Amino acid sequence: MSVNRTIAVPLVLGLTLWASASCSQREVEAEGSYFDRKIGPILQASCVASPTGSSCHVTADERGNALGNLDVTSYDMIAKRQDLLANFGPYGMPALLAKASSQQTLKLNHYDGTETNIQTDIPHAGGTVLDSGSAAFRTVLTWLERGATENNAQPKKPEIARDPCVEAIGKDALFDPSKDPPNPDYAVFVDKVNPWLVSNCAGGNCHGTDEAAFPLSCGQSEEQKRWNYFSASDYVAVNPQFSEILTRPLNPAYGGVYHPGGWFIESTDDDSYKAVLEWATAHGGPTNIPKDPGFEMFAKRVQPMLVKRGCVLLGCHSSPVFNDFRPRPPSGGHFGVATSRHNYLEVLEQVALESPDPNASRLIRKNLPQGPAGPGMKHRGGSLFALGGDPSACDLKAAETGPLDDQSPYCVVVAWIEKERTERMKNLLPLQGIVYVKRAPLAQPETMQDWETYRPGADLRFIGASLDQAGAITTTGGDTSLLGGCGLTASSADVRRPMASWDGKKIAFGARSSATEPYRVYVMNADGSGCAPEPTINAPPTDSGGAPLPSNGALIHNFDPAFAADGSLVFTSSRGNIPQGHMFPGPQRSAADPAKLNANLYVLEKGKIRQLTFLSNQEMYPAFKINGQLLMTAEKRQPGFYQLAARRINLDGGDYHPLFGQRAHFGHLQLTETSQLLDQNFVGIASDRGAANLAGALVVINRSIGQDNVSDNPEDYAEDPDALDYAKTPFYQRSLTFVDPAASGRVAKTIKGAYRNPSPLPNGDILVSYAANVVNLEKFSGNFDVVAVDPSTGQRTPLAGLSDPASDEIWPVAVFGRVDRGVFRTTPGGDSVFHGVVYDKDDDQKRVDRFQLTIVDFPMLAALLFQSTRSGRRINEDMRSFEAWASLPPDKETSLNDPSPYIVEDEFGKVYSRRVKVGEVPLEDDGSVKFQAPAGLPVVLAVEQQLKGESKPTLHHQREELQYYPGEWLTLSFRREVFNNFCGGCHGPTTGKEFDISIKPDIISHASKSDARKATPFDATGGKLDQIMGPPYP
Repeated sequence: MSVNRTIAVPLVLGLTLWASASCSQREVEAEGSYFDRKIGPILQASCVASPTGSSCHVTADERGNALGNLDVTSYDMIAKRQDLLANFGPYGMPALLAKASSQQTLKLNHYDGTETNIQTDIPHAGGTVLDSGSAAFRTVLTWLERGATENNAQPKKPEIARDPCVEAIGKDALFDPSKDPPNPDYAVFVDKVNPWLVSNCAGGNCHGTDEAAFPLSCGQSEEQKRWNYFSASDYVAVNPQFSEILTRPLNPAYGGVYHPGGWFIESTDDDSYKAVLEWATAHGGPTNIPKDPGFEMFAKRVQPMLVKRGCVLLGCHSSPVFNDFRPRPPSGGHFGVATSRHNYLEVLEQVALESPDPNASRLIRKNLPQGPAGPGMKHRGGSLFALGGDPSACDLKAAETGPLDDQSPYCVVVAWIEKERTERMKNLLPLQGIVYVKRAPLAQPETMQDWETYRPGADLRFIGASLDQAGAITTTGGDTSLLGGCGLTASSADVRRPMASWDGKKIAFGARSSATEPYRVYVMNADGSGCAPEPTINAPPTDSGGAPLPSNGALIHNFDPAFAADGSLVFTSSRGNIPQGHMFPGPQRSAADPAKLNANLYVLEKGKIRQLTFLSNQEMYPAFKINGQLLMTAEKRQPGFYQLAARRINLDGGDYHPLFGQRAHFGHLQLTETSQLLDQNFVGIASDRGAANLAGALVVINRSIGQDNVSDNPEDYAEDPDALDYAKTPFYQRSLTFVDPAASGRVAKTIKGAYRNPSPLPNGDILVSYAANVVNLEKFSGNFDVVAVDPSTGQRTPLAGLSDPASDEIWPVAVFGRVDRGVFRTTPGGDSVFHGVVYDKDDDQKRVDRFQLTIVDFPMLAALLFQSTRSGRRINEDMRSFEAWASLPPDKETSLNDPSPYIVEDEFGKVYSRRVKVGEVPLEDDGSVKFQAPAGLPVVLAVEQQLKGESKPTLHHQREELQYYPGEWLTLSFRREVFNNFCGGCHGPTTGKEFDISIKPDIISHASKSDARKATPFDATGGKLDQIMGPPYP
């Protein structure tokens, strides 16, 4: 049969919504609600217990775990999973039935009016347990169609309060705001359609935001009318009755499809329906169709395969969900141009175009069996391409042109990736070689924080390398020094951390020739020619206004550069604070150890240098995510706390954010040199404090799985030590993988081997330095060789010419061209969730000397500050205010042995800490807050939170620093009532019960509602900053 209705199915944990067909019957009393009498018995007959007594879809433990995260034993439990009950997508039935019933044939309509028939093949471990022709199936389907209420009464149509429209118009390369479109239907749109859209759809919490599909403005000015017409033109169809502008708001009884905002056109006889239909007919279908060579194949062959395998189900990847891959489902069975274009770009982001091996793409690797059986990675949805994995077995011509339903989804995707690679890689360099540093093993151990130590005898070298058709890497010889044209000699040069540009044509690195001169950043062509110190970076530093910056008696070091995709150059420097008028200008000393200079990150862009980070301890090892966000390693040292952790930030300075390894429950106190692989997993080095030579365990982080806690020490859990056992259930999904368990990164145990300096290879493998002889991580001299490591299987491959037993080969980086996916900037928009903008100048109000932070639910955010595990959150509902403090740098202290009231000793040694109170900030009645505070300072929040051993919430200073950028206006957090529905998948449920995690389909319309949105910000910028505090802190 052909079905064109909507629904979704979650593939949570890769397990089943229904158990096997062999599950036993269970007696249910014939009384109670309609659900108890009619629906419950059908569900329980197949889904509660097996003949052996094992549980199916019933809560399995006190943590709230259940197969498929579904408990069908009561209406209250099944009602938690609204994503299973909503009429969503192309499947013609809600998700509760789609996986459990027999396969069906779907007719999909494309943006150009053509059609495709496919048979669904949604994986389900329990097989078909309800035949679509059975009475039981029809009973459940009818109940779902009536609204899935406990007593089968049809629910009232939801009333959604709309916020005021947004005056701003969107931006698009094809949109011209200066003149009316020449199309004759424009007048009809302005007269009949625009007023209707503004009245019904343009609310600030609906389509009146850039983040929404179909963004709309207030439609009053001529520019706004033109924008609304441009935006609406993407939502019409060649067959006008399929236009999403009609089917989304239409009553489902008359052919309407799922719409988070509900339906407001009563029937096809409604005057508004007729008016919009008249315009859609006159417009004649969409016009803004992408011209990319791979778009049509994607739209008509890859998209249907996503439908076939269930990828666009509401509980899987269709927005709003808690992951980074959000393709939109068709409107009923119609894939409009806006949806197809959005999905094309979304799926492209999951493709490793640089690799000749399609299995290196996250899109495929997440859907293949995990190593050692295969090259896949963990996926909550399971291995959807489990029958694939061998590209050579695919008939690429048939995959592109043969009868679609006869093709393997894996091979269709492989053929499309090959088509995209042919187009997008034609002007980019393949793998050219490997640049690395060669030096004699060190006599003294090296740590991240002692970068000032002069280490001569280092040579920057290049060796040729290539990939074969299968993606295997081999070195091709020609190993040569690159220092000759730089005015440096290997005998005296201290060289560190080279990086290649995004296009593979340049190399940058840090170097110096004596202990009395600072590191400088050098840039050269990839062949070694044109080498010179970068003149702007290495010039005497100035503040943001161009005035000379004081040196404060310190050397100005510049080192560890990293290229952004747009050519900007991020680097580490000891130049200190450079914003004009900063309280502490110029170089500062590290609070973790005042004997050392502090180091922060800066960016050279458009000929000028801008400071990116401001924390009081070391921030180093810049690298870039594929999407253009900046990664770094941050030293977090406070009294009673030590951690080296991965963080990220947008290149404009916005959204400084924890990434991984933030707390001791991570299992190691150090996570350094984090990079992103081509499959978009992260790789880094995990180690205990005291590990020598930047070495440790090679770890891969699948962050889409969520946070992980490995530590078995209850002391590592600040709020809830019970989280230690929470991670030991068979349901727990680990995001952290130790690629080589023998090289554990431990300092108090015997180990076998150690790794340092990981970076990505274009075949998806890890390029890394490995020392096989290490048994004691605290005391060893080195002997690092460069190897390639398969992140799925752990297989380690030595590379010829990179294993000199008399030297260390370290900091290896592959030189190859990468697809430019842009640089991530803070998103401007309305008052939507996670909205932010960074202003670079004042306008009608002061901007650049401050930040403004709107937190939708501050007690909810505070519950994340001290422990981030899945075991639940202690939300202080009585919180009425919080304190904002700023960390201050050492004043005259230059050693931890100096007499100072701000130097104390803890289990990690001595540390300096001094803070100034910025202000006490009151909360709104609902716990939200909007406030402004001085920017460019390390921020520490003090909140009333209940930690372990306490009987009630008490005031505690945060154990790490945050920053908010000068001119940053940011909205954060979700209301606690919806946290589980959006954030719970990664961060865990507030209750500690996994069954409380579920998608709430209409979450975006009210997730950011708070009293603070329209409140006047509390101004903490004018304080005297004279209340100084040292440890111990509360």
